Amino acid sequence: MDQHYLFPLLSEAKRDASIRTIFAIKTVLEAYLPQLALIIFLALLPKFLLFLSKAEGIPSESHVVRAASGKYFYFTVLNVFIGVTLGGTLFTSFKSIENDPNSIFRVLAKSLPQNATFFLTFVALKFFVGYGLELSRIVPLIIFHLKKKYLCKTEAEIKEAWAPGDLGYATRFPSDMLIMTIVLCYSVIAPIIIPFGAVYFGLGWLLLRNQTLKVYVPSFESYGRMWPHIHTRMLATLILFQATMLGYFGVKEFKPTPVLFPLPIFSLIFGFICQKKFRRFFVSPALEVVSHELKEVPNMEAVFRSFIPPSLSAGKTDEHQFEDALSHVSKPGSSSV
Repeated sequence: MDQHYLFPLLSEAKRDASIRTIFAIKTVLEAYLPQLALIIFLALLPKFLLFLSKAEGIPSESHVVRAASGKYFYFTVLNVFIGVTLGGTLFTSFKSIENDPNSIFRVLAKSLPQNATFFLTFVALKFFVGYGLELSRIVPLIIFHLKKKYLCKTEAEIKEAWAPGDLGYATRFPSDMLIMTIVLCYSVIAPIIIPFGAVYFGLGWLLLRNQTLKVYVPSFESYGRMWPHIHTRMLATLILFQATMLGYFGVKEFKPTPVLFPLPIFSLIFGFICQKKFRRFFVSPALEVVSHELKEVPNMEAVFRSFIPPSLSAGKTDEHQFEDALSHVSKPGSSSV
């Protein structure tokens, strides 16, 4: 006789347990898989943008990094923030808007807070997973072992593969600016995102300060020319936040909204003043900084003598023992053409 007829309750319990398991897996995948896919895509994108910036014919590495950083920032803001916000809202409310096109602003006002869950999870993943990988450096370790096994042939290549590299300005600053944009804009729509943003930037200050001082090695020096680009994008983030705030307050019919209209104008004026007054200090490095590039030729004879024990240098030392080394540098007082 069939087991289903002998133990109907047991079969029913197994079926319910399997349904609950499938539902739990589906919930986890729907909650975290889109964010993980987005983070992986954003991690691979900078390599392509660096290639495009080099293909433009930009001569210096620092300029290439700044150009790629700008492309990455605007792409992430347009694709991740605006795309997910408007795309997700319009997709879920398409039927309502199709039936009543005049209700688009009212539908947007009701549907925008629903997207806050996606960005809350995104920010949480960034500081849990992102900072965890940054602190443990598992990905560079795996890449090093792969290079050592398949690509490196000499000790010099192994040392080069083990080098930590620089901070990665082309990706680090745009990623932080994206989190800043999300937290500022959704602070009006869903204020619960503010603590997540505070934890992200607090942990980032502690962790990246340690990584910058003790791990990463700068590969170039641009004398602060990265800061005007960061400042401009911070102002763009601020203006986008103010526009989002005005639009959300408007569709919610908040009475004092007209009082806030001058805010974007004040931000533009502030940016214009900073551009005219301070940008020239970053475009043209100071003479004191540039003069540090002139290296003095060391007195090699004094360097060589410092390694001789005092007991052996009491008498007159023959000059011929320094002949080979001194032949490669100019002696003090001599001039070279």
